[in-house]
Amino acid sequence: MNPETNTVVHCLRTFLSSADDAPLRAALTQMPNWPRVEAEAALHGVAPIVSDVFFEYENDLAPHEVLQRSKDRLTLLAQRNLLWLEEWQRLLETFDEAAIPVISFKGPALALTAYRNLGLREFHDLDFLVHPCNVVRARDRLLGEGYTLWSPVAGNNAESLLLSKNRQLRFTSPVRGTCVDLHWGLLHEMFSFQLDVEQVFNSARWERHEEAEFLSLSPEYLLLYLCANGTKNCWSNLSELCDVAAHIHSRIELDWDACIRLAEANGCELVLSHALLLCERVLGIELPEMVKQHCRQDGTTIALSHAAESFLCLKGEMRPGYMRTLKYHLAFAKTWRERIRLIFVRVFSPAEPDWQHVKLPRSWLGLYYVVRPLRFLQEQTSKLMRSS
Repeated sequence: MNPETNTVVHCLRTFLSSADDAPLRAALTQMPNWPRVEAEAALHGVAPIVSDVFFEYENDLAPHEVLQRSKDRLTLLAQRNLLWLEEWQRLLETFDEAAIPVISFKGPALALTAYRNLGLREFHDLDFLVHPCNVVRARDRLLGEGYTLWSPVAGNNAESLLLSKNRQLRFTSPVRGTCVDLHWGLLHEMFSFQLDVEQVFNSARWERHEEAEFLSLSPEYLLLYLCANGTKNCWSNLSELCDVAAHIHSRIELDWDACIRLAEANGCELVLSHALLLCERVLGIELPEMVKQHCRQDGTTIALSHAAESFLCLKGEMRPGYMRTLKYHLAFAKTWRERIRLIFVRVFSPAEPDWQHVKLPRSWLGLYYVVRPLRFLQEQTSKLMRSS
């Protein structure tokens, strides 16, 4: 771990522990390259937390110009997030008027529930989960509120909206400068680990924070989703891991037995256990003894947590390539059928970028199964050429 990333990790540990800043102070005495520390924090999406920790604990060690930049950064983010909060609440009222049940997750919902502070988490879109049967109505409602459908869609009828195997559509508002991701599933269809939308809605609960009221995933389902989302993205940055740790830290009432049972029922056992080990080792999160024993009973879990740690670039490695991420995702598939499906979808199944690059009439949609592998080969060839 380079000194700058080490400093960022110790900031996150200090934030989560709310007390012990001795390791961070020891790291800061090594005189890190402060611009690089700030750059690393921004790269991993945790700049607000790092800035907050500097103010709270280390204002005697951080240079004055760093503290001033941190103050400016926190002020700007707070102002921006307040605007997003207003838009989020406005859209919730819009969906409520149309009698469309929606679950809010990530974005301001996660900032309020896991971080207890709207200004400590960056977000760039608003995420809403609806029942599949309400996708068309929710789309029409967003269009009526001045949003434009940004996601390319194969065809131009209502059924085409549900063709995306990623099970989400993106909308943008040029006037407000906001983006909305409308989901009817929480994960891409290709993954063997899934969360059932009906069960998610049945277990959802109302949250009230700072005069905001919204329907949220239950604490147990939210933990599974955050672990699954980080796994899906191969833990592309520390903010995804920090989300998991902050959620655990903020939820004293978390039912660990229920979490484990839900993980087993949804094929997420490895997803949950390796993510928890990753949180424990990298961010020092304290886990109940029963959970520790459950996570360590399988050597595959430990191996996957080490693979996930390397994805965080904590050891100075390059970002993982296609084959390495594919091998990582295949490790969560339990059967050969699930592995073949994952490979087939990644290589052959058409997706939004294919519809965007090649426009075909609806009667020719089957040709996208030819377009997709050709574009896949082009993408991999371009990556190889750039790396060489």
